[in-house]
Amino acid sequence: MSDVRVSAQEMREVCGLADRAPSLFNSQPWQWRGGGDFLELLLDRSLELPETDPDKRELVISNGVALQHALLALRARGWLVNVLRLPDASEPELLARIEVLGRGDPAPGDGALVRAARRREVDRREYAPVPVPPSVLAELASAGAAAQVSVITGDQRRAVAQAFARAARVHAASDRYRAELASWTGMASWSADGAPETGVPWRAREHDDLVVRDFGWAEAAGVDPASNGAAGCLLLISTGADDRDAHLRAGEALGALLCRAELAGLASCPLSEALEVRGTRALVRREALADAGHPQMMVRVGWPRPADGSPRHRT
Repeated sequence: MSDVRVSAQEMREVCGLADRAPSLFNSQPWQWRGGGDFLELLLDRSLELPETDPDKRELVISNGVALQHALLALRARGWLVNVLRLPDASEPELLARIEVLGRGDPAPGDGALVRAARRREVDRREYAPVPVPPSVLAELASAGAAAQVSVITGDQRRAVAQAFARAARVHAASDRYRAELASWTGMASWSADGAPETGVPWRAREHDDLVVRDFGWAEAAGVDPASNGAAGCLLLISTGADDRDAHLRAGEALGALLCRAELAGLASCPLSEALEVRGTRALVRREALADAGHPQMMVRVGWPRPADGSPRHRT
């Protein structure tokens, strides 16, 4: 390890940016451990969501976004780092170890991406019906280099929209899922965590061709295959494998994509409901990937309308 050490204050600031990473229901299922020359990311199993995320896939994806934010914060401050993913099989909760090697020059543009990560909020509402230029979508796709990112259009988009509608109906029929969801949306009186009432729709809604998560209060809506653009553009993050390493890297790709979208002035919203039900995830894999990869996360992007803030599990 290097003799150069990150100060305790600087490490707190790095973790503070990482804790702004989006996560399923804003659960922030991670913990940090470290010193001046290393930082470790640990899975917090106490924040599992067994009804929504039975395979614990999104749990790890959320951690991957936090890892990407931490790496971005360190590199923007001029620290040279090495990342060990899943470094110790005897400690399965240890997802990554960041080794601080010494000082270097900040990567060009990383400071702007850090500021974008600080500003970014999930915007679940309809977007302005103005197309996002293909060149911007291509830039977003290339930002998620830790995984594969593809733009979903045409017949693929219609199939994905049907998958979201079917998944919403499955979830609407599950009392256990809806109870878990309500406890993380600010609608349950005992919960101070999760997504706020101001940030989620009170009823199932269609954003043109997409059914968004209904947050436990209404039956799923139907689907109109026509779209006037208010749903925004869809990007699919996928991986060749479907193991814990792949899920972690999918999260890193998601974090990079969201930061780049914010920097471009776009609103963004990760969408996962169709990938939480095995049958509809298989449908997305078949129709959008021709069974050649594993879908990990959808992201909706578009030009924003005014948005409300979301409280964080950590401050």
